[in-house]
Amino acid sequence: MTGGAGFIGSHLLRRLVAAGFEVHVVHRPGSDLHRIADLSGSLRLWPCDLLDLDRLRTVLESARPQAIYHLAGDASLSLRHFDSALSGVTESIERNIRASVNLFVAAATAHLPDLALLIRLGSSEEYGRGPLPYEETQRELPVSPYSASQVAVSHYLQMLAPRLDFRVLTIRAATIYGPGQSTQFLIASLIEHCLEGRDFPLGSSTHFREFAYISDLIDALVIALQKPVQTGEIINIGTGHEHVIGDVAALIIRLSGAQIKLVPGTPARAGQVEHLWLATDKAQRLWGWKSKVNLETGLQRMIQWCRERRGIE
Repeated sequence: MTGGAGFIGSHLLRRLVAAGFEVHVVHRPGSDLHRIADLSGSLRLWPCDLLDLDRLRTVLESARPQAIYHLAGDASLSLRHFDSALSGVTESIERNIRASVNLFVAAATAHLPDLALLIRLGSSEEYGRGPLPYEETQRELPVSPYSASQVAVSHYLQMLAPRLDFRVLTIRAATIYGPGQSTQFLIASLIEHCLEGRDFPLGSSTHFREFAYISDLIDALVIALQKPVQTGEIINIGTGHEHVIGDVAALIIRLSGAQIKLVPGTPARAGQVEHLWLATDKAQRLWGWKSKVNLETGLQRMIQWCRERRGIE
């Protein structure tokens, strides 16, 4: 697994370890492993920069995987901005496209006789300003260096699919939230403000987003391992419902019992769209998968986790 030390990866690791899988984690040298520190005795860690193709081949040949989860990717704000030098464009090519293609090439050219499947995690942002709800077959219209780089990775994987000895799959996920998420994201940040009693700056309050709880995505990622589909497929994973961001923020404040105000924040940036909304019929048709956790239940779970972590009753 790449990206195993991140928010989504750490949740998937726990599920796989609990199920008895032998898991190997490829991580960037010097990266923060605090989310999986308690699992160190249950998995094998391999320091490796995905930009180092030779090292990557060596790691894969040593680990001899039967399946690969590719969750690594840079979704930072620097790749969603348009500065005068367009630095986010060149950085997105290096951090997302080249790093991912290196993994695909290493998996294809290393000696991996047992490798049967590669599952790559994409994003609903790949669809950009396309028609709603987003369907897997529509043309993507990305609006930022980040979303364009994710589309490019999807296309590279589809192009390679018929030429590989293993099946490949891209899962495009809605906006995921849950315990352990970084506070650079809306829901985690607002919950932190609620528990600390600080007013929250909210930009883009009239935009719509589809929020999916982490356990729903993990269910889908595990099903993808157990029920492989035709190689090269793209499958959306979300709730099938979008919500006004301002309404979600008000719900979080109510559920937390906080006495804070929402104040005007930074206006929408150029790399944002007004709607992110996935059609999820394909996942239900192929896997029998559907979202189990509604927004209010998911938010209650996350707020409770944050309270317990802070020692708040």
